[in-house]
Amino acid sequence: NDLDWWIANQWECLKLKHSYAPNSKTRALKKTNLKQMYIIRYVDDFKIFTNSHESAIRIHHATKEYLKNQLNLDVSSEKSAITNLRKRKSDFLGFSIKAVSKRNKYVANTHIMDKKKKNILDKLRYLIREIQNKPTPKTVLDYNSYILGIKNYFKIATHVNIDFGKIAYRLTKTMYNRLKSIGKYGKPINPSETYKRLHKNNFKTYKIAGLHLFLFGDTQTSNAMNFSQDICDYTKEGRLKLHQNLRADIAIEINKMLQIPYGKDNLEFADNKISRYSMQLGKCAVTGEFLTSDKLHCHHKLPRHMGGTDEFSNLVIVHEDVHRLIHATNETTIERYRNILQLDGKQLKKLNQFRKVCNLIALV
Repeated sequence: NDLDWWIANQWECLKLKHSYAPNSKTRALKKTNLKQMYIIRYVDDFKIFTNSHESAIRIHHATKEYLKNQLNLDVSSEKSAITNLRKRKSDFLGFSIKAVSKRNKYVANTHIMDKKKKNILDKLRYLIREIQNKPTPKTVLDYNSYILGIKNYFKIATHVNIDFGKIAYRLTKTMYNRLKSIGKYGKPINPSETYKRLHKNNFKTYKIAGLHLFLFGDTQTSNAMNFSQDICDYTKEGRLKLHQNLRADIAIEINKMLQIPYGKDNLEFADNKISRYSMQLGKCAVTGEFLTSDKLHCHHKLPRHMGGTDEFSNLVIVHEDVHRLIHATNETTIERYRNILQLDGKQLKKLNQFRKVCNLIALV
């Protein structure tokens, strides 16, 4: 954090005598002799970007001195270097970055690092062997979980579809040789809601143990959204911005759910639970609160003991405390969870609709 602010205060956050609009401030700063610089950092891995080789040399030496003198930290000589991104690519956090000319300006072309592509390929071959040895829902879910995580991480690479396509092509023979005898290959028939949401094209895939294998090549790049300093858990405006950008979090929570063994529950319930969570955008059907995988419960609208099924239409995602209140019959228990949840009139009305189907009295 200390390094971040030291870099930022030399250009990006430099205090000026006059007030400027953001674009005007940058133009004014460029007329000075100051070195233009921006830092991108993740833990102890960082890059500093500037606009000339001369500035890069000065910044490189100044940063090393600052880290040594102010923070008592040494920079790795093997990993640190000055790179002209217009001529050579540079690797960062699994991505390969290069500046290329496009319409009279330079833009960033990003790929997956060569070393990372090899690691992904090796991991997928291992997971495919696991499916071959044990063609069970768990091994398929392990494979799908890894695919989902990798796609979610690298989807911001501008050429991710090319890189994933090459990996998928190299996996073709491996999948055919190891899965042809234990699975059915073809276009998915009646795939789950989760599968349909994650795959735009109806490409062929294997169906094993009742589950379709997620496709690695069916991926398109998506814009990397800038981080906003306004996002905050502790202000009304900050929470509003947080809830407006939850779609990436939904994929993260689905990834966690895919790794949870479904135990006594059957496969249909486990799959439809994820589909329902996805459809509700991760929000509780009663409170509207975004739910992480450890806080959500899947409620059967018509309980199983009354003839309810595990079909998608009979399921709804709610907060764990809401679920307990839906089924509560003891006055003490009801009072306890009402005090915890503090439901308003509209939320209480929704909850009573679920209680009515369960043949329980409405709460007032």
